[in-house]
Amino acid sequence: MRRIPLAVLASMAVLLVRGAWAAGTPLDTSPCDRGCLTALAEQYLAAMRAHDPHAVPLARNIRYTENGVELPLPDGLWRTLSAVGKYRLYVADPTQRSIGFFAKGEENGAPVLIATRLRIIDHEITEIESVVARLSATQGGQLFPGARDLLGDAPRPQFLTVLPPDERRTPAQLAAIVNGYFSGIENNTGDKPPAFADDCRRLENGSQTTGLPVAPGARPGPANYSCKQAFALGYYHEDTRLRDRRVLAVDTERGLVYAAVFLDHDATVRSYRLKDGRTVKVRNTAPWTWQAHEVFQVDADGHISQVEAVLVSAPYGLRPGWSTGMHLPSPQAHLDHFREY
Repeated sequence: MRRIPLAVLASMAVLLVRGAWAAGTPLDTSPCDRGCLTALAEQYLAAMRAHDPHAVPLARNIRYTENGVELPLPDGLWRTLSAVGKYRLYVADPTQRSIGFFAKGEENGAPVLIATRLRIIDHEITEIESVVARLSATQGGQLFPGARDLLGDAPRPQFLTVLPPDERRTPAQLAAIVNGYFSGIENNTGDKPPAFADDCRRLENGSQTTGLPVAPGARPGPANYSCKQAFALGYYHEDTRLRDRRVLAVDTERGLVYAAVFLDHDATVRSYRLKDGRTVKVRNTAPWTWQAHEVFQVDADGHISQVEAVLVSAPYGLRPGWSTGMHLPSPQAHLDHFREY
């Protein structure tokens, strides 16, 4: 497959997101700072726990999607959420009147992870976009084999650290760095891994997927390497298209980006060779898709330090149903003439 150099891609991303972000700025002039946004997010979770949409200020034309499906309120998790845990990872963006957050909860007593993006206009929620990962063996559950919850009750310190003003980056710069990660996965060959910090650690649905020790007698896989090593070896080559890439909230003070993406696997890649000569055989025999909301922390050097994702299996080719946010380019979607958003 023909690939576009990452340097060119980064330039494309900066140009695209500048225009999209400016065009997406709401006309609302009433202030809603970080505290205002997080308070509304907490009020939202409390209302969901109470199964009462009237307990949170919702706009008349409110839209709610859960795992890519538009639902009325209350429906889906709004009817079944039985508890909300302590864990919160916020990406508050007062400029765009948006907040993205991860939270832990229980649904009829079973563990769930809640990834949600809220749009706030005139102190009312106008858009709710959620990815809900059911971590039990229930229908549609997304439990990684042998997984254990590593999130605890609070985010990793890198997500909470305020960067000095002279070491912060613009939303467009942060988005370009994140898009380099997405393009690094898409049809990865290991030739141009993204810029990772040495402390990079990735958690997916609360499970560690980088830097794990190799089990006795086992063959190392991508989860046993650092972020940088796994990409450089050429893992993830079966991820044939990362599309509908959107940045939904940016916290420039902490270098945080809340993004949405769909990871398609077209099932044409049956095996591939890593840079060290080993062959990886792909188990899934049919096309499939991950739908993910992810939070990235970019450090003062412009390197991706921390990655956290909430993801669910989705029908192959499912679209998000939203066009909100910075749109980031997917080279393969362009080549495939895939209609995004």
